[in-house]
Amino acid sequence: MCRTITALLFGCLTFQLWAQTPPSQPPAAQPPSPTEPAPAGSPLSAPDASQSPLDQFKEFSAIMTGGPVPGTDDSIHIYRSGNLLRMESNEGVSYQITDLVKHETHGIARNGCLKLTVPYVRSYPFSLSGPDYKYQRTPVGTETVNGHSCRVEDLSIYIPKREKPAMIRLWEAEDLQGFPIKIETRGGPMHRDIFYDKVVLGPQDRTLFIYPDECQSGEEIGPPKSTKSKKARPATPKPSTPNQ
Repeated sequence: MCRTITALLFGCLTFQLWAQTPPSQPPAAQPPSPTEPAPAGSPLSAPDASQSPLDQFKEFSAIMTGGPVPGTDDSIHIYRSGNLLRMESNEGVSYQITDLVKHETHGIARNGCLKLTVPYVRSYPFSLSGPDYKYQRTPVGTETVNGHSCRVEDLSIYIPKREKPAMIRLWEAEDLQGFPIKIETRGGPMHRDIFYDKVVLGPQDRTLFIYPDECQSGEEIGPPKSTKSKKARPATPKPSTPNQ
């Protein structure tokens, strides 16, 4: 259990640190106002710049392979129902449920439950949503991925208090109502691919998203404090010097 909790905590904190922008960057970039004409060659704003195109998929299941940071390359089951996202590995022995609105995660294993106040690392990029987020979409072209004809577009996500937008590229399968079967992280020195296979669109079993009412807080995880006081060791007497 300790190993499972430690892995969950490490993964969330790694993603949290990775997603932060150094404070020495220039002032936060602002998306162009929809009332102003965009300069030539600039991105085309989405019809509703306040809504992520990923949020149109509120009910689905899929096999997800890859993730935004190293160590997340294996395949897992992923399910979404409303604002809850379940990520399941080890054949269901352990799983994580992230609330995409509250940005909280409950990690459940056989012997316990851990609550964290950050999204689980593999909820990315569905976790990149919020009431004050803004989105821009740039058409790139078309491409076939794993037999699916896809529209390709770049998505810039403007996050409050973050100086640079998060950037991803989406391959949206036309035969799956535009569901992104491939997502690539962009905007940094390392681009990583995430693939979704066996996508099923439609209502999910609500029992998959149940977690215990009482879970241990992630803030409580740490080395145990010693209750024993250290006693001073008596000084070792120096050997006497014989008289000459």
